[in-house]
Amino acid sequence: MKLNIIKIFIIIIFLCASLISIYKGFYNAQKISFDFHYSPTKLVSQGINHYQYILENKHDGSLNDEIKYAQNGNYAQGLFVILLPFTFLDWDNAKLVWSIINIIIAISIPIVLSKKFDLNNFQTFIVSTIFLSSTIFRIHIGYGQQTLLMFIFFILPFVKMTNLNIILSGIAFFKYNIGYGLFLYIASLRKFKLILLSCIPLVLGWLIYCSITNTNLITNIFEPLKVILFWNSNENHFPVTIFSLLKYFNLNSLIILIIPILINFYLLLKLRYLSDQLLILSLLCLSILAFTPHQLHDYVLLIPMLIYSIKNFNSIYSKINIIFIIYVFYGLRIISVFTNLQPWDFPYGVMGYVNNTITMMILLINIYYINKKIS
Repeated sequence: MKLNIIKIFIIIIFLCASLISIYKGFYNAQKISFDFHYSPTKLVSQGINHYQYILENKHDGSLNDEIKYAQNGNYAQGLFVILLPFTFLDWDNAKLVWSIINIIIAISIPIVLSKKFDLNNFQTFIVSTIFLSSTIFRIHIGYGQQTLLMFIFFILPFVKMTNLNIILSGIAFFKYNIGYGLFLYIASLRKFKLILLSCIPLVLGWLIYCSITNTNLITNIFEPLKVILFWNSNENHFPVTIFSLLKYFNLNSLIILIIPILINFYLLLKLRYLSDQLLILSLLCLSILAFTPHQLHDYVLLIPMLIYSIKNFNSIYSKINIIFIIYVFYGLRIISVFTNLQPWDFPYGVMGYVNNTITMMILLINIYYINKKIS
C-alpha cells in the first residue's frame, strides 16, 4: 500500500513537471525558433541556392539578409526539400506547426524505444517524463531545432531492420553531426546493399534540390561541405570538443573534423560484435556526442542510454550513466542559475571542453564495464 502511494506521488510530480515543460517549450518556440530552417528553405522555394547565398557572404545579419537568425544552412539538401511545405505558411504559422510536430516526435521517441526494448509501463513513463521535463527538451522545442526529426529516422533500423527502415534512416544523414554516426555503423556491418539503401534520401534530396534551384549537380555535391568549412573558419561558430585543441598544432580544419570521425569508426567496428541492440544504439549515440561538436539540444541522443540504464539499473555503469544524464538534462540549467552562463554557452569555451571531456569519460567507462562483463 505504501509503495503504491509513493508510486502515485511520483507519477503526479513527474507528469506535472512534464506538462509545464511542454507548455514552456511550446511558448518559447512561438517567440524564438531561430534554429528552424524556414528562411533558407524559403530561398530554395524561390529557386535560390541557399548554399551559394551563404558562401557569397549575403547571410550577414543586415536588413537585406534573406536568412533569419541562426538558420545557417549547414545541412544536406534533403532537409530543405522536406521543409518545403512549411514555405506555404507565414513565419508565425510555420513556427506553430513545427513546434507541434517536434513535441509529438519528442513524446513518441521514448515510448517507441521503451516498448521495443521491453520496459514496463512505469519505466516507460519515467523515461518519457524525465526527458520531457528536461532543459534539453525545452531548448530543442524553443529553438525550433531539427534534431528530433532526424533522430526518429535514425532509430528506425534498431526498432526493426527492414529495407524500408534502412532507406528512411538515411534522412538522418541530412544532419551531418548526427547522421555520420549512423552511416559509419551501417558501413561497419559490411553490407553494401544497406549502405546503398541508406543513401537513397541523400541522392533524392540532392537531385530535387538541384532541380528546384537550377544548380549544377556536380557543383552542388560539394556546397554543403563548403558551407560547413565556411562556418568552421569562424573560430566561435561551432561548439568545442577535446579534438578542437588540435587547432593549436596548425592542422587544417578539415583534418580536425576527420580525425575524431575515424576514431569513432574504429569504435563502431567493435560495437557490431555486441548482440544487445539497445546497448549498441546507446553507445552509438554517446559516441556521436563525444566525437563531434554539438549544441545542448543534440543531447536528446541520450534517450537510448536513459532507457538502457533504467532497464539495467542494478549495474554500476548504469547508475553512473543516470547521474550523467541528470547532470545534462537538469544540472547544467541549475549551474546557469548561479553563474552568468546561459544554456547556449555551455558547448563553448572552458565549459565546452569540460562537458565534452565528461561525455568522453562516460563513453570510456561504459566500454570498460561492457568489456569486463563480456570477458
